[in-house]
Amino acid sequence: MSERKHQCIHCSVESCRHLKKEQGICSLESIQVAPTPMAYSGDPADESMCQSYHSK
Repeated sequence: MSERKHQCIHCSVESCRHLKKEQGICSLESIQVAPTPMAYSGDPADESMCQSYHSK
């Protein structure tokens, strides 16, 4: 990925240390999204998760 664009990552996971709660955004420049073990179940909540998550 040679060209980077300004991106805003919206988030509401209050237990994550990267959350800027007042703005509702992630303080990281980028995140890694990965499939969950329950991927392909058809339920959106089971399909993916933020692998950049770190608890407070």
